[in-house]
Amino acid sequence: MKKHYIKDIARLENEECELYGWVHEIRETKPITFIILRDSTGKTQITIKKENYDQNFIEKLKRIHHEDVIKVKGKVIKSQIAKLGYEVIPSEIEILAKAKHPLPIDVSGKVEAELPKILDARYLSLRRDEYFYVFKIQTILVKNIREYLYKHDFVEIFTPKIIKFATEGGAELFKVDYFGQEAYLAQSPQIYKEICAGVFEKVFEIAQYYRAEKSRTNYHLAEFISFDVECAFYSYNDIMNLLEDLLKYSLSKTYEEAYDYFEKLKCKPLDLNYDFQRITYDEAIELLKSHGYKWGDDITQSALNILSEKIGRRFYFIIDWPTHLKPFYTKEDEKNPKITKSFDLNLANLEIASGGERINESEKLIEKLKRNNLNVENFDIFIKALDVSSPPHAGFGLGISRLLMMITEKKNIREAVLFPRDVDRLIP
Repeated sequence: MKKHYIKDIARLENEECELYGWVHEIRETKPITFIILRDSTGKTQITIKKENYDQNFIEKLKRIHHEDVIKVKGKVIKSQIAKLGYEVIPSEIEILAKAKHPLPIDVSGKVEAELPKILDARYLSLRRDEYFYVFKIQTILVKNIREYLYKHDFVEIFTPKIIKFATEGGAELFKVDYFGQEAYLAQSPQIYKEICAGVFEKVFEIAQYYRAEKSRTNYHLAEFISFDVECAFYSYNDIMNLLEDLLKYSLSKTYEEAYDYFEKLKCKPLDLNYDFQRITYDEAIELLKSHGYKWGDDITQSALNILSEKIGRRFYFIIDWPTHLKPFYTKEDEKNPKITKSFDLNLANLEIASGGERINESEKLIEKLKRNNLNVENFDIFIKALDVSSPPHAGFGLGISRLLMMITEKKNIREAVLFPRDVDRLIP
Protein backbone atom coordinates (compact mmCIF):
# COMPACT_ATOMS: atom_id res chain seq x y z
CA MET A 1 0.00 0.00 0.00
CA LYS A 2 1.20 3.49 -0.85
CA LYS A 3 2.26 5.27 2.33
CA HIS A 4 3.98 8.42 1.10
CA TYR A 5 2.48 11.08 -1.17
CA ILE A 6 4.36 13.88 -2.87
CA LYS A 7 2.41 16.49 -0.88
CA ASP A 8 4.19 15.10 2.23
CA ILE A 9 7.71 15.66 0.86
CA ALA A 10 8.49 18.64 3.11
CA ARG A 11 7.93 16.69 6.33
CA LEU A 12 10.05 13.82 5.01
CA GLU A 13 13.19 15.96 4.67
CA ASN A 14 16.37 13.92 5.27
CA GLU A 15 14.30 10.74 5.57
CA GLU A 16 13.89 7.70 3.36
CA CYS A 17 10.68 7.65 1.38
CA GLU A 18 8.86 5.38 -1.05
CA LEU A 19 6.99 7.20 -3.81
CA TYR A 20 4.71 5.92 -6.55
CA GLY A 21 3.57 7.93 -9.56
CA TRP A 22 3.86 8.84 -13.22
CA VAL A 23 6.89 10.13 -15.12
CA HIS A 24 5.80 13.66 -16.01
CA GLU A 25 9.06 14.87 -17.53
CA ILE A 26 12.60 13.62 -18.15
CA ARG A 27 15.51 16.03 -18.50
CA GLU A 28 18.85 14.60 -19.51
CA THR A 29 22.37 15.97 -19.25
CA LYS A 30 25.57 13.99 -19.64
CA PRO A 31 26.23 13.59 -15.90
CA ILE A 32 22.65 13.86 -14.49
CA THR A 33 19.13 12.64 -15.28
CA PHE A 34 16.19 14.55 -13.77
CA ILE A 35 12.79 12.86 -13.56
CA ILE A 36 9.75 14.91 -12.57
CA LEU A 37 7.51 12.44 -10.78
CA ARG A 38 3.79 13.18 -10.51
CA ASP A 39 1.12 11.67 -8.30
CA SER A 40 -2.41 12.77 -7.41
CA THR A 41 -1.07 15.30 -4.88
CA GLY A 42 1.71 17.05 -6.78
CA LYS A 43 5.12 16.77 -8.42
CA THR A 44 8.68 16.30 -7.20
CA GLN A 45 12.12 15.98 -8.73
CA ILE A 46 14.11 12.75 -8.77
CA THR A 47 17.81 13.52 -9.25
CA ILE A 48 20.19 10.82 -10.53
CA LYS A 49 23.92 11.62 -10.71
CA LYS A 50 24.99 8.82 -13.02
CA GLU A 51 28.48 8.40 -11.56
CA ASN A 52 26.88 7.22 -8.30
CA TYR A 53 25.01 4.28 -9.89
CA ASP A 54 25.99 0.97 -11.43
CA GLN A 55 25.41 -0.01 -15.07
CA ASN A 56 22.25 -2.03 -14.33
CA PHE A 57 20.63 1.04 -12.78
CA ILE A 58 21.65 3.22 -15.77
CA GLU A 59 20.27 0.65 -18.25
CA LYS A 60 16.95 0.57 -16.39
CA LEU A 61 16.91 4.38 -16.48
CA LYS A 62 17.15 4.31 -20.29
CA ARG A 63 13.94 2.28 -20.46
CA ILE A 64 11.89 4.89 -18.57
CA HIS A 65 9.66 7.16 -20.68
CA HIS A 66 6.96 9.79 -20.21
CA GLU A 67 3.83 8.55 -18.37
CA ASP A 68 5.40 5.29 -17.24
CA VAL A 69 4.31 4.35 -13.72
CA ILE A 70 7.30 3.93 -11.42
CA LYS A 71 8.16 3.26 -7.80
CA VAL A 72 11.02 5.28 -6.30
CA LYS A 73 12.81 4.61 -3.03
CA GLY A 74 15.20 7.28 -1.88
CA LYS A 75 16.16 10.12 0.44
CA VAL A 76 14.40 13.51 0.46
CA ILE A 77 16.80 16.46 0.30
CA LYS A 78 15.95 20.16 0.49
CA SER A 79 17.26 21.90 -2.63
CA GLN A 80 17.89 25.54 -3.49
CA ILE A 81 18.21 24.63 -7.16
CA ALA A 82 15.19 22.35 -7.74
CA LYS A 83 12.15 24.39 -8.77
CA LEU A 84 9.92 22.34 -6.49
CA GLY A 85 12.07 23.01 -3.41
CA TYR A 86 12.99 19.38 -2.72
CA GLU A 87 14.54 16.51 -4.60
CA VAL A 88 14.71 12.79 -4.03
CA ILE A 89 18.03 10.95 -4.40
CA PRO A 90 16.92 7.44 -5.39
CA SER A 91 18.39 4.19 -4.13
CA GLU A 92 15.94 2.14 -6.20
CA ILE A 93 13.64 2.72 -9.18
CA GLU A 94 11.14 0.11 -10.38
CA ILE A 95 9.02 0.35 -13.53
CA LEU A 96 5.48 -0.79 -12.64
CA ALA A 97 3.68 -0.04 -15.94
CA LYS A 98 4.83 1.09 -19.38
CA ALA A 99 3.05 3.70 -21.48
CA LYS A 100 2.87 2.91 -25.20
CA HIS A 101 4.28 5.65 -27.41
CA PRO A 102 3.57 7.87 -29.25
CA LEU A 103 1.08 9.29 -26.76
CA PRO A 104 -2.10 10.74 -28.32
CA ILE A 105 -1.49 14.12 -26.65
CA ASP A 106 1.30 15.79 -24.70
CA VAL A 107 0.47 15.60 -20.99
CA SER A 108 2.80 18.45 -20.04
CA GLY A 109 0.66 20.84 -22.13
CA LYS A 110 3.68 22.21 -24.00
CA VAL A 111 2.23 20.91 -27.27
CA GLU A 112 -1.29 22.26 -27.87
CA ALA A 113 -4.20 20.06 -28.95
CA GLU A 114 -7.72 20.85 -30.18
CA LEU A 115 -10.62 20.16 -27.79
CA PRO A 116 -12.05 17.17 -29.77
CA LYS A 117 -8.66 15.46 -29.59
CA ILE A 118 -8.37 16.28 -25.88
CA LEU A 119 -11.80 14.75 -25.23
CA ASP A 120 -11.08 11.69 -27.39
CA ALA A 121 -8.00 11.07 -25.22
CA ARG A 122 -9.73 11.97 -21.94
CA TYR A 123 -8.07 9.01 -20.21
CA LEU A 124 -4.81 10.92 -20.77
CA SER A 125 -5.84 14.59 -20.92
CA LEU A 126 -7.17 14.40 -17.34
CA ARG A 127 -3.51 14.12 -16.31
CA ARG A 128 -2.87 17.61 -17.69
CA ASP A 129 -2.71 20.33 -15.03
CA GLU A 130 -5.32 22.45 -16.86
CA TYR A 131 -7.93 19.69 -16.34
CA PHE A 132 -6.57 17.84 -13.31
CA TYR A 133 -6.99 20.91 -11.09
CA VAL A 134 -10.49 21.65 -12.40
CA PHE A 135 -11.76 18.37 -10.97
CA LYS A 136 -9.82 18.78 -7.72
CA ILE A 137 -11.71 22.09 -7.39
CA GLN A 138 -15.00 20.37 -8.25
CA THR A 139 -14.73 17.90 -5.38
CA ILE A 140 -14.01 20.73 -2.92
CA LEU A 141 -16.90 22.80 -4.29
CA VAL A 142 -19.41 19.94 -4.00
CA LYS A 143 -18.13 19.11 -0.52
CA ASN A 144 -18.72 22.72 0.58
CA ILE A 145 -22.20 22.81 -0.95
CA ARG A 146 -23.11 19.66 0.98
CA GLU A 147 -21.52 21.04 4.14
CA TYR A 148 -23.67 24.18 3.98
CA LEU A 149 -26.85 22.17 3.48
CA TYR A 150 -26.10 19.66 6.23
CA LYS A 151 -25.42 22.56 8.60
CA HIS A 152 -28.87 23.91 7.73
CA ASP A 153 -30.66 20.60 8.42
CA PHE A 154 -31.28 19.51 4.84
CA VAL A 155 -31.97 15.87 3.99
CA GLU A 156 -30.07 14.46 1.00
CA ILE A 157 -32.32 12.40 -1.27
CA PHE A 158 -31.78 10.05 -4.22
CA THR A 159 -34.58 10.04 -6.78
CA PRO A 160 -35.28 7.71 -9.75
CA LYS A 161 -33.49 8.28 -13.03
CA ILE A 162 -35.84 6.03 -15.00
CA ILE A 163 -39.30 7.56 -15.00
CA LYS A 164 -42.75 7.13 -16.54
CA PHE A 165 -43.48 10.79 -17.29
CA ALA A 166 -41.74 13.98 -18.43
CA THR A 167 -41.06 16.18 -15.41
CA GLU A 168 -40.20 19.20 -17.56
CA GLY A 169 -43.15 18.99 -19.94
CA GLY A 170 -42.14 19.57 -23.54
CA ALA A 171 -38.36 19.21 -23.22
CA GLU A 172 -36.73 16.46 -25.29
CA LEU A 173 -36.55 13.04 -23.68
CA PHE A 174 -34.43 9.92 -24.04
CA LYS A 175 -36.75 6.91 -24.37
CA VAL A 176 -35.75 3.59 -22.83
CA ASP A 177 -37.28 0.12 -22.98
CA TYR A 178 -38.18 -0.70 -19.38
CA PHE A 179 -39.12 -4.41 -19.41
CA GLY A 180 -41.39 -3.84 -22.39
CA GLN A 181 -42.81 -0.55 -21.13
CA GLU A 182 -41.91 2.84 -22.57
CA ALA A 183 -39.98 4.91 -20.04
CA TYR A 184 -37.66 7.91 -20.06
CA LEU A 185 -34.38 9.04 -18.56
CA ALA A 186 -35.13 11.75 -15.98
CA GLN A 187 -34.65 15.38 -16.98
CA SER A 188 -34.75 16.50 -13.34
CA PRO A 189 -35.88 15.26 -9.92
CA GLN A 190 -38.65 17.88 -9.85
CA ILE A 191 -41.75 15.83 -9.01
CA TYR A 192 -39.92 13.60 -6.55
CA LYS A 193 -38.12 16.39 -4.71
CA GLU A 194 -41.45 18.21 -4.31
CA ILE A 195 -43.02 15.07 -2.83
CA CYS A 196 -40.05 14.71 -0.46
CA ALA A 197 -40.23 18.38 0.58
CA GLY A 198 -43.78 17.57 1.73
CA VAL A 199 -42.23 15.06 4.15
CA PHE A 200 -38.73 16.21 5.16
CA GLU A 201 -39.34 19.94 4.51
CA LYS A 202 -35.79 20.74 3.27
CA VAL A 203 -34.23 18.38 0.72
CA PHE A 204 -31.46 18.36 -1.88
CA GLU A 205 -29.93 16.09 -4.48
CA ILE A 206 -26.74 16.22 -6.58
CA ALA A 207 -27.08 13.80 -9.47
CA GLN A 208 -26.91 13.25 -13.23
CA TYR A 209 -29.85 14.00 -15.51
CA TYR A 210 -30.53 13.75 -19.24
CA ARG A 211 -31.92 15.96 -22.00
CA ALA A 212 -32.04 14.94 -25.66
CA GLU A 213 -31.26 18.42 -26.92
CA LYS A 214 -29.54 18.46 -30.31
CA SER A 215 -27.49 21.42 -29.27
CA ARG A 216 -23.84 22.08 -30.07
CA THR A 217 -23.31 25.19 -27.97
CA ASN A 218 -20.44 25.63 -25.52
CA TYR A 219 -22.77 25.18 -22.52
CA HIS A 220 -25.29 22.42 -23.39
CA LEU A 221 -24.92 18.71 -22.66
CA ALA A 222 -27.10 15.62 -23.05
CA GLU A 223 -26.01 14.34 -19.61
CA PHE A 224 -25.38 16.89 -16.88
CA ILE A 225 -24.91 17.20 -13.12
CA SER A 226 -27.78 19.05 -11.47
CA PHE A 227 -27.82 20.33 -7.92
CA ASP A 228 -31.45 20.53 -6.80
CA VAL A 229 -33.03 21.99 -3.67
CA GLU A 230 -36.65 22.10 -2.50
CA CYS A 231 -37.93 23.70 0.71
CA ALA A 232 -41.38 23.57 2.30
CA PHE A 233 -42.73 26.86 3.68
CA TYR A 234 -40.33 28.93 1.52
CA SER A 235 -41.36 31.70 -0.88
CA TYR A 236 -39.35 32.37 -4.02
CA ASN A 237 -37.70 35.29 -2.22
CA ASP A 238 -36.72 32.93 0.60
CA ILE A 239 -35.22 30.43 -1.85
CA MET A 240 -33.27 33.17 -3.64
CA ASN A 241 -31.89 34.30 -0.29
CA LEU A 242 -30.86 30.71 0.45
CA LEU A 243 -29.23 30.26 -2.98
CA GLU A 244 -27.27 33.50 -2.62
CA ASP A 245 -26.09 32.64 0.89
CA LEU A 246 -25.17 29.09 -0.14
CA LEU A 247 -23.10 30.27 -3.13
CA LYS A 248 -21.27 32.89 -1.09
CA TYR A 249 -20.45 30.32 1.58
CA SER A 250 -19.45 27.45 -0.69
CA LEU A 251 -17.49 29.54 -3.19
CA SER A 252 -15.63 31.50 -0.50
CA LYS A 253 -14.60 28.26 1.24
CA THR A 254 -13.64 26.70 -2.09
CA TYR A 255 -11.43 29.65 -3.01
CA GLU A 256 -9.78 29.35 0.39
CA GLU A 257 -9.32 25.57 0.42
CA ALA A 258 -8.38 25.25 -3.27
CA TYR A 259 -6.24 28.38 -3.39
CA ASP A 260 -3.23 26.56 -4.85
CA TYR A 261 -5.33 24.95 -7.59
CA PHE A 262 -6.80 28.30 -8.68
CA GLU A 263 -3.28 29.76 -8.65
CA LYS A 264 -2.01 26.96 -10.89
CA LEU A 265 -4.93 27.55 -13.29
CA LYS A 266 -4.29 31.33 -13.15
CA CYS A 267 -7.96 31.93 -12.26
CA LYS A 268 -9.06 35.04 -10.42
CA PRO A 269 -11.62 34.50 -7.64
CA LEU A 270 -15.07 35.99 -8.19
CA ASP A 271 -15.93 39.06 -6.16
CA LEU A 272 -18.78 37.98 -3.87
CA ASN A 273 -18.95 41.03 -1.64
CA TYR A 274 -22.29 42.41 -2.87
CA ASP A 275 -26.00 41.63 -2.82
CA PHE A 276 -27.05 39.69 -5.90
CA GLN A 277 -29.13 42.11 -7.98
CA ARG A 278 -32.75 41.14 -8.69
CA ILE A 279 -33.99 42.40 -12.05
CA THR A 280 -37.56 41.76 -13.11
CA TYR A 281 -38.19 40.19 -16.49
CA ASP A 282 -39.91 43.47 -17.47
CA GLU A 283 -36.80 45.47 -16.55
CA ALA A 284 -34.57 43.06 -18.48
CA ILE A 285 -36.75 43.39 -21.60
CA GLU A 286 -36.63 47.17 -21.24
CA LEU A 287 -32.82 47.00 -21.27
CA LEU A 288 -32.98 44.76 -24.35
CA LYS A 289 -35.66 46.68 -26.25
CA SER A 290 -33.19 48.55 -28.42
CA HIS A 291 -31.84 45.16 -29.56
CA GLY A 292 -35.21 44.00 -30.86
CA TYR A 293 -36.54 42.10 -27.83
CA LYS A 294 -40.17 42.45 -26.76
CA TRP A 295 -42.32 41.25 -23.84
CA GLY A 296 -42.94 37.51 -24.10
CA ASP A 297 -39.62 36.72 -25.79
CA ASP A 298 -37.26 34.30 -24.10
CA ILE A 299 -34.02 35.85 -22.89
CA THR A 300 -31.57 34.00 -25.12
CA GLN A 301 -27.83 33.60 -24.85
CA SER A 302 -27.40 36.62 -27.13
CA ALA A 303 -29.56 38.65 -24.75
CA LEU A 304 -27.51 37.50 -21.74
CA ASN A 305 -24.35 38.60 -23.57
CA ILE A 306 -25.86 42.09 -23.86
CA LEU A 307 -26.97 42.17 -20.21
CA SER A 308 -23.57 40.99 -18.99
CA GLU A 309 -21.93 43.96 -20.70
CA LYS A 310 -24.01 46.20 -18.44
CA ILE A 311 -23.73 44.09 -15.25
CA GLY A 312 -20.23 42.60 -15.50
CA ARG A 313 -18.79 39.36 -14.09
CA ARG A 314 -21.38 39.12 -11.34
CA PHE A 315 -24.28 37.00 -10.17
CA TYR A 316 -27.74 38.47 -10.77
CA PHE A 317 -31.33 37.21 -10.73
CA ILE A 318 -33.97 37.76 -13.40
CA ILE A 319 -37.32 37.33 -11.65
CA ASP A 320 -41.07 37.26 -12.42
CA TRP A 321 -40.96 35.45 -15.76
CA PRO A 322 -43.98 35.15 -18.08
CA THR A 323 -46.04 32.03 -17.39
CA HIS A 324 -45.56 30.56 -20.87
CA LEU A 325 -41.74 30.61 -20.47
CA LYS A 326 -41.65 28.53 -17.28
CA PRO A 327 -42.49 24.84 -16.54
CA PHE A 328 -46.07 23.77 -15.76
CA TYR A 329 -45.40 23.31 -12.02
CA THR A 330 -44.34 26.96 -11.51
CA LYS A 331 -46.73 29.02 -9.40
CA GLU A 332 -48.41 32.02 -11.02
CA ASP A 333 -48.62 35.40 -9.35
CA GLU A 334 -52.00 35.70 -7.62
CA LYS A 335 -52.43 39.32 -8.78
CA ASN A 336 -51.17 38.76 -12.33
CA PRO A 337 -51.42 35.19 -13.69
CA LYS A 338 -49.46 36.18 -16.79
CA ILE A 339 -46.29 36.05 -14.69
CA THR A 340 -44.83 33.46 -12.32
CA LYS A 341 -43.04 33.57 -8.99
CA SER A 342 -39.87 32.38 -10.66
CA PHE A 343 -36.26 33.31 -11.30
CA ASP A 344 -33.10 32.56 -13.22
CA LEU A 345 -29.72 33.11 -11.61
CA ASN A 346 -27.04 34.20 -14.07
CA LEU A 347 -23.31 34.61 -13.69
CA ALA A 348 -22.18 37.19 -16.25
CA ASN A 349 -23.59 35.84 -19.55
CA LEU A 350 -24.55 32.32 -18.45
CA GLU A 351 -27.62 30.94 -16.69
CA ILE A 352 -26.43 28.99 -13.64
CA ALA A 353 -29.70 28.16 -11.90
CA SER A 354 -33.46 28.53 -12.20
CA GLY A 355 -36.27 28.09 -9.72
CA GLY A 356 -39.27 29.55 -7.97
CA GLU A 357 -42.43 28.72 -6.08
CA ARG A 358 -44.40 25.60 -7.04
CA ILE A 359 -48.09 24.84 -7.43
CA ASN A 360 -49.18 22.94 -4.30
CA GLU A 361 -52.89 22.38 -5.06
CA SER A 362 -53.95 19.47 -7.25
CA GLU A 363 -56.85 21.33 -8.95
CA LYS A 364 -54.53 24.12 -10.09
CA LEU A 365 -51.90 21.63 -11.23
CA ILE A 366 -54.46 19.67 -13.28
CA GLU A 367 -55.67 22.87 -14.90
CA LYS A 368 -52.08 23.86 -15.75
CA LEU A 369 -51.30 20.40 -17.15
CA LYS A 370 -54.31 20.62 -19.46
CA ARG A 371 -53.37 24.13 -20.50
CA ASN A 372 -49.91 22.81 -21.47
CA ASN A 373 -51.42 19.85 -23.38
CA LEU A 374 -49.88 17.32 -21.00
CA ASN A 375 -51.46 13.98 -20.10
CA VAL A 376 -52.91 14.33 -16.60
CA GLU A 377 -52.82 10.54 -16.05
CA ASN A 378 -49.01 10.57 -16.34
CA PHE A 379 -48.86 12.75 -13.23
CA ASP A 380 -51.27 10.70 -11.12
CA ILE A 381 -48.74 10.00 -8.35
CA PHE A 382 -47.91 13.69 -8.02
CA ILE A 383 -51.57 14.70 -7.96
CA LYS A 384 -52.22 12.12 -5.22
CA ALA A 385 -49.34 13.59 -3.20
CA LEU A 386 -50.88 17.07 -3.49
CA ASP A 387 -54.29 15.67 -2.52
CA VAL A 388 -53.02 14.61 0.91
CA SER A 389 -51.88 18.21 1.51
CA SER A 390 -48.65 19.68 0.24
CA PRO A 391 -47.25 22.75 2.00
CA PRO A 392 -46.31 25.87 0.04
CA HIS A 393 -42.80 25.27 -1.27
CA ALA A 394 -40.06 26.59 -3.52
CA GLY A 395 -36.81 25.33 -4.96
CA PHE A 396 -34.18 25.55 -7.65
CA GLY A 397 -31.92 23.53 -9.90
CA LEU A 398 -28.30 24.58 -10.46
CA GLY A 399 -25.85 23.29 -13.07
CA ILE A 400 -22.69 22.20 -11.24
CA SER A 401 -20.63 21.95 -14.44
CA ARG A 402 -21.72 25.41 -15.60
CA LEU A 403 -20.66 26.89 -12.28
CA LEU A 404 -17.37 24.97 -12.38
CA MET A 405 -16.77 26.11 -15.95
CA MET A 406 -17.19 29.76 -14.94
CA ILE A 407 -15.03 29.73 -11.79
CA THR A 408 -12.20 27.88 -13.58
CA GLU A 409 -12.54 30.23 -16.59
CA LYS A 410 -13.03 27.48 -19.15
CA LYS A 411 -14.60 28.44 -22.47
CA ASN A 412 -16.49 25.20 -23.09
CA ILE A 413 -18.53 23.20 -20.58
CA ARG A 414 -17.03 19.97 -21.96
CA GLU A 415 -13.74 21.03 -20.35
CA ALA A 416 -15.48 21.00 -16.95
CA VAL A 417 -16.97 17.50 -17.31
CA LEU A 418 -14.98 14.31 -16.86
CA PHE A 419 -16.53 12.39 -19.77
CA PRO A 420 -18.99 14.70 -21.55
CA ARG A 421 -22.04 13.45 -23.44
CA ASP A 422 -23.60 15.55 -26.19
CA VAL A 423 -25.24 15.09 -29.57
CA ASP A 424 -21.89 14.15 -31.13
CA ARG A 425 -20.15 12.30 -28.30
CA LEU A 426 -20.91 8.93 -26.73
CA ILE A 427 -17.30 7.84 -26.06
CA PRO A 428 -15.01 7.65 -24.20
